[in-house]
Amino acid sequence: MYTIVAITALQTLGLWGVVALFVYDTATQPSNSLGGAIFLDSLIVLSAAAMTAATVMFARGRSLTRSAIIVWQMTVIGIGIASAQGVEPRWDFAALLIVPAAAVTVLLLFSREVSRHLDPDA
Repeated sequence: MYTIVAITALQTLGLWGVVALFVYDTATQPSNSLGGAIFLDSLIVLSAAAMTAATVMFARGRSLTRSAIIVWQMTVIGIGIASAQGVEPRWDFAALLIVPAAAVTVLLLFSREVSRHLDPDA
């Protein structure tokens, strides 16, 4: 259970770092579409806020967070797969994204400790 919280917390902090980078770039660099850049920034901020809430609520034992975290991990796995493709594939980024996300998914789906943590009647 603590492993899941630690991994999702690190992923969330990484996403907040991406938020900072994108907002900084929008504020300091010219863009082809300022509206598009602001929209993308707002989507990333909302995603980071949602993942922060899911991580905190999972740590508190809220059972509905399991599905939110699984969806997030599947998204991260998809990003990892995409980073390993193309003209210049980055297998290091792919492994860095896919391995922890897959571990969290397996733990969420098959760990009895997680089931006990999320079910107060267990």
